[in-house]
Formats: sequence, structure tokens, C-alpha cells
Amino acid sequence: MSNSTFGSFEIGRRALHAQQKGVQVTGQNIANANTEGYSRQAVQMRALVPPAVPGVSTAPGYGVEVSDITRLKSEFYGEQIMKALSDQHYWERLGQTVDGIEAIFQEPDENGINIYLNEFFDALQEVSVNPESYAARISLREQAVSLTGLVRDIYERLDEFKYDVEKELDTVVSQINSLATEIAGLNEKITYLQALGQKSNEMLDERDLRLQELSELVDIRVIQRTNGSVEVLAGGRLLLHDNRSFELEKEIKGDVASVKNNLGAELSVKGGALRGMLESYNEVFPRYMDGLDDFVSALVEEVNKIHNEGFGLDGVKFGDGEDGKEGENYFFEPILEPGDSEQPVSAAKSFAVAQRIIDDPGRIAAASSIIEESEGEETPLPGDGGNALKIAQLRENLVSFGNEENKATFHDYYRGMIADLGVEGRETNRMLQNFITVADRLQEQQESVSSVSLDDEMLNMVQFQHAYNAAARFLTVFDEMLAILLSELGR
Repeated sequence: MSNSTFGSFEIGRRALHAQQKGVQVTGQNIANANTEGYSRQAVQMRALVPPAVPGVSTAPGYGVEVSDITRLKSEFYGEQIMKALSDQHYWERLGQTVDGIEAIFQEPDENGINIYLNEFFDALQEVSVNPESYAARISLREQAVSLTGLVRDIYERLDEFKYDVEKELDTVVSQINSLATEIAGLNEKITYLQALGQKSNEMLDERDLRLQELSELVDIRVIQRTNGSVEVLAGGRLLLHDNRSFELEKEIKGDVASVKNNLGAELSVKGGALRGMLESYNEVFPRYMDGLDDFVSALVEEVNKIHNEGFGLDGVKFGDGEDGKEGENYFFEPILEPGDSEQPVSAAKSFAVAQRIIDDPGRIAAASSIIEESEGEETPLPGDGGNALKIAQLRENLVSFGNEENKATFHDYYRGMIADLGVEGRETNRMLQNFITVADRLQEQQESVSSVSLDDEMLNMVQFQHAYNAAARFLTVFDEMLAILLSELGR
């Protein structure tokens, strides 16, 4: 056919269709220049070569056809971007937790525990100087009530924050399941088209975008299959295969959160917002809440131990059994041990001034000795504030927190905990900025390959337009030649 005049018309027709397809693809690129996740497409053309036939001269060719419409996208940069985004969102979510805890502690600030603790010890110092002053005793009681109230408030807010993270964990797991279902649906459509010998670049772009969103939530590994589908592993466990997705669920066991698949296998989450939330729930919150518990336990134990050895204004050393603790005159309510109640009580959450002290500040055991008076009555030595002074001196004493090796003053221990929080906050912010920079640079490299350049597309459009006009002119010339041939044959 290529040797005939009519074969030339077929060459021209194919040329028109090929250049027209090029214009259509260029228009698609221009239309999606600002579409998120869209990859620039390019038309691949090839020359049609006639088969070799013995005894027949080689024809110039059959013309042109569109062999493929390819996506201009780097798979390497795509994988690196997903890894960078996974790390970025891990540090971002962890940083949000640390920033929130810093805001709750309010340090350094005039409303922080450190200031209230100082004022408590100052009030004890004042009582040691003026033990018979009822005003000084009331001031001490109020400072103690303020300190215990602040500590309880901070602990309860930390507990509420932790509960919010648990609820957010449910939301993220639901988002992962939703994205996995959506990707599985795209897998089914893509494999169906490939079975028909077709493909949809737009669907491939959509799937890549969903995979990128999934990588922000959890670390994933994507395996490309020969049928066009992808297999995705999340946290080392299979999340989706072909058109099937396997749902994840959150589990809280004791005080530890984990995420498991539908077979009950636990995910080893190493990135994404999910890791940030799991680490916040399992490590960050317990570290500072337990630290606050140790701080309160040590303070209650040391203050009560000294307070029990002193005397109130009425000369009474021991309690009268009103609170079921006969023989003990506590300043703070004792911390319940795990065996004392069915539910272990947090020291910080139950931190409170003893009710007998609230009812009667005269029972504050400021004196260290008493004198006997007539009729068997005993009263503290006038001006004796020795026991209150001993309690006030706890400000500078080394105290054990949690174990005998961990000794520090109350202020140093608390400041050390806040310093650790500040260092952790700076580290999370530094790592976050690093991975934001890495992700942005990788994105720039990817966009240099796959993003739509309107200038380039305009040049392509002019090129395809000129080629189309030339093909049309080619057909016009052969039409004129055929008309001449037919007119000559008719004579």
C-alpha cells in the first residue's frame, strides 16, 4: 500500500491523527498545570516500518503512530519523598506533644510549680520565725493549698492531653484504613485497564498522591507488581494487596497503646504521624507524669516525716484518729500505695493538704518541744518554730526520687525535668526543620521532572500545530496529484 498513491493518503491520515493526539496531550498538561499530584505527560511516536517481502522493493514506510503516552515522573524521587514525609510528620507530631506539655507546665513563669514551691518554703520559714502567729499559719496553709491545687491541675491537664492523643490515634488509624481502601480500589481499576492493553495516567497520579498521603501517617513500603497494582506494607505488615485492604485497629493494653492488623499482629511503626502519637502516648506522657508523681511522693514523704515529730499550738504531737491514721499528724494527705486501693492512685493527682490542717491551722506542727504546765496540760515552748524550720530546710536538702541513687533538691529535680522537656522540644523542632528542608528539596527535584511548564507546553503546541498543518498540506498535494491523474486517464 505504501507504494501506491492511495497509500500516501494513509500516511497523511496517520500523521494528522498523531499530531492531533500531541495537541490533545499538550492541552491536558496545560489544563492540569495547577492540579496537585499531576505528572506531565508526553506523547511517544514511532515510525511504522513495512514488512520485508521477497521480490518487492522496500517501501519508504507506513507513516507514524502514537506508541505511548508516558508520565514524566521519577520513581526514585517519589520513594525518597515518601520517606522524608514520613520522618517529617513523625517529628511534627512529636513536637506538637512536647510543645503542648511545655505550655501546660508554664515554665519559666510566675504561675509555674517552681515559684509556688518557693513560696511554700518561704511561708514555712515565716512560721518558723513566728510560730505563734495565726496569720503566718493561715498563709502557710493557703500556700500549701495553692501548690497542691496547681500540681493537681497540671497533672489532670496532662491526663486530658494524653486522652486527646488517644482519640486522635483512633482518627489516624481510620484515615489509614480509608486511604488503603481507596488505593485498593484504584488498583482494581488500573489492573483492569492494563488487562485490556490500556492505561490511565490520571489514575496512576491519583494512586501516587494517595500513597504520599499514606506515607505522612505511617511508614510504608510500596512494591510494584507486574499487573499494574501495588502492594503496600505498613509498619512491616501487609496493608493492602491488589484490590484487598486489611484494616488496622488501635489497642490499649494496660497503659500501652499499639496498632494491630486484622490478624492481631502488631505493627512495628517507624515513621509518620502514627509513630509520633504512639511514642507520645507510651513514652513522652509517662516520662513527665511519672516524674511529677516522683516529685510529689518525695515531697509528701519528707514533709510528713518531719511534721509528725512536731507539736501544734495545743501541744498535741499525734493525730487523734479522726482520719483513721491515729498516731500520725500528717501535713499532706498520705499517698496511697498500690495495695491500699483497688485502683492505683497517682501521687500528683491525689496531692492535697491534710484535712485537719485545713480545718485548724493551729495543728501545724511548728514546734519541736513542749513544756508541762499545771493540771497536766502541755504547750509548745514560746517562740519555738524548730520543727517548721526543719521542714523549711528541705528546700536545700538532697532527697531521693524514685531510687536511692537519684538524689537532688526539690528545686533541682523539678528544674532538671523542665530542662529535659526544653531540650526535647528544641531537638524535635530542629529535626522537623531538617526534614522539611529535605522534603522540599526532593519535591523540587521531582517537580523539575514532572511539573508542567507552560512555556514548554506552548512550544510543544506550536510544534504539533506546524506538523499538523504540514500533514494537511501533504494530503492536499496528493489530492491534487490524484485529480490530475484521473483527469489524464479520462482523456
